[in-house]
Amino acid sequence: MSEDKNQKVNLYGKVAKFPKNTKAKSAFNFLENIAIPKKRLWYFIIEKETIENDNNVEELQVIKYNNKQGVDCLKFIEALKTYYSKDEELIKHFENLKIDGNDKFSTIRNIPNVEVNGKKLINILSEDIIKLLYK
Repeated sequence: MSEDKNQKVNLYGKVAKFPKNTKAKSAFNFLENIAIPKKRLWYFIIEKETIENDNNVEELQVIKYNNKQGVDCLKFIEALKTYYSKDEELIKHFENLKIDGNDKFSTIRNIPNVEVNGKKLINILSEDIIKLLYK
């Protein structure tokens, strides 16, 4: 998983949030190795940070661990983007987001590294996704 052994996986209801820059395959293998039942955990989330054109670019991955339960990840994230576009503070930051995926995973790319009301945008997204998928 991560180079930093002090980072840990956080569980929020049916969602696991992995340390930043964890590879999705490593996260999946970790869950399989510790034998978390898929009826107990439906999704996992990973934040990524890369540098493109001398700018920090952030990305958020939402991946289904239980493929038989839960929401269609791509439709869910697209609906969330539509919801955020109604917020005057957030709309300008969502114009260039790129959403890819299918029913089993979704990736939000090109998240600006900005703060809105004292919180990083990627943290706002991550926390809201966890709240919505919690149960």
